[in-house]
Amino acid sequence: MTTLAPLLKEHRSDIIRLLKQQGEMTSEALAAALGVTRVSVRRHLEILERQGYVTYRAVTSGRGRPSYHYSLTARAAELFPRSYDALACELLQMTQECFGQQGLLRVISARAEQIFRHLAPHLTPLDFAGRVAKLAEFLIERGYLAEYEALPDGSFRLIERNCPTINVAKAYSELCAQERQLYEALLGGQVVREQRIADGDGACAYRVFPPSTARRASDSEGERQ
Repeated sequence: MTTLAPLLKEHRSDIIRLLKQQGEMTSEALAAALGVTRVSVRRHLEILERQGYVTYRAVTSGRGRPSYHYSLTARAAELFPRSYDALACELLQMTQECFGQQGLLRVISARAEQIFRHLAPHLTPLDFAGRVAKLAEFLIERGYLAEYEALPDGSFRLIERNCPTINVAKAYSELCAQERQLYEALLGGQVVREQRIADGDGACAYRVFPPSTARRASDSEGERQ
């Protein structure tokens, strides 16, 4: 979770907080609120603008020079704490309490089906190696820090260095089981989990076997659902 304090220096975190609270402020108003000079505030605003956190609009009143009103960009939202994982856990908990385990599984499966419908048209025309590459690309876009490597026996190893939903995955292992099944459906081969971040491993790792490989691994061979 990104927080203001370690990312922004001096008065910049205060400027971000004020703009978040007020919506829009001039440099004069910011200087008065912070007890610093307008020159100092403008210097900080220029830096925040270059970083992509602040934007401005010119407001003309009469014949005088326009005043500049500063506000936060959409990117600035990443500077504030968010509790998406806590909300997701609460919703899954309520689903389980209201509709039982089957209801929970239906919700998790519906999410996987939605991802499948989105991705399948992009993967289907590709050969097996292309599908693995395309899936890794999709996972990178979603923050999994994914990578893959081709192995001598024709299989692949798919590795996720980050789990964006780690807190939810720790509470609901059903998510991880559904993830493996989703990868199998998308790739058309067998997917065996070798490591899981939620179990304390350094990464989530999968061994991916192409359809032409007859090998089937059982739970006793070490696969963790």
